[in-house]
This record gives sequence, structure tokens and C-alpha cells, in this order.
Amino acid sequence: MSEPTNQDRARWAKDALARFTAETFGGDHPDTMHRDDLECAIGDLIADLLHLARQKGFDPQAILEQGNAHFTMSALNLSKTR
Repeated sequence: MSEPTNQDRARWAKDALARFTAETFGGDHPDTMHRDDLECAIGDLIADLLHLARQKGFDPQAILEQGNAHFTMSALNLSKTR
């Protein structure tokens, strides 16, 4: 299997966000949401994932730092291939 692209990662995130907004934003889909609502929904999903992390015994701040590091590395790798 080949390494996933950032487009793949964004698609996976949108799929998760679509499931989330179906439950929390009146069934709105990320593709049709107003930009402000979409930004709010992304933040809400991240916050809820951090609640889950804490319930499972993880450090939410460490998860945020790790996620940001992964994002930065994948973004840097993309810029090197252009």
C-alpha cells in the first residue's frame, strides 16, 4: 500500500466531520456548511476528540502537540515535492 496523501487525509477528516455534523449541526454536511459554521464544527470535533482522549487516560495537550507535529511534517513533505 502506498503512503497516503494529504488529500487522502483531508478526505478521511471530512468523512469523520460529516458523521459528526450529522449528529450535532442539524444534519448539515461539511460541503454545504457556511464557512463560519464549518470552522466551528471542526473546532468542536477536535474538542470532543480531546474529551475522548482524557476519558481514555491520555493527555489531551500531548495529543494536540503530536497532531500538530504530524500535520506540520506532512505539510512540509508536500512542499518539498513541489
